[in-house]
Amino acid sequence: MRASQESDTGPSNYPPPVYSVAEDRRTVPPAGVYWWLGSTILLGAVLGVAWWLLAPTGRLFGDPSSADQWLLRDLTLAGLGLAAGIAVGTVVAVRLTLPAPVSRILAAVGGSVLGSLLALGVGEGLAYLFGPHGQDGRPGSDFLLHSYGALAIWPAVAAVIIFVTALVGLARRRT
Repeated sequence: MRASQESDTGPSNYPPPVYSVAEDRRTVPPAGVYWWLGSTILLGAVLGVAWWLLAPTGRLFGDPSSADQWLLRDLTLAGLGLAAGIAVGTVVAVRLTLPAPVSRILAAVGGSVLGSLLALGVGEGLAYLFGPHGQDGRPGSDFLLHSYGALAIWPAVAAVIIFVTALVGLARRRT
């Protein structure tokens, strides 16, 4: 074959487009954003089940009529949210150097908000369906969240970890 002739398969381009570097490094494929949203929302459902099982006055132990344990029920969800926030924030912070960090951060923190709300819904829904049920004459004995600030812990911790990591990265680049 002569140099002026093209092969039967078409023009010769090396490297093939599959292996070449993306031209626009500021965007992330939509599958990545959906993955972050989906995984944090799924984690919220898992946290809801764990809250229902592990909280005092929940499925496994505790007395729903004891007012001393109601605060511990809310703190259990807050602790689970803290652990999830640390996990999500750390994973996102490690990947800040990859392309399109803003979309990844927004998807992870937004998914954490939705996951936190889903954890509340799943935990309260399981308690409504399978028990424990509170006493009729005792308000607050149902398996419900009374401190709604506990829902903000997961997305807030994730956002703070990402923010501090980004600031440390900027400070290292300046020096």
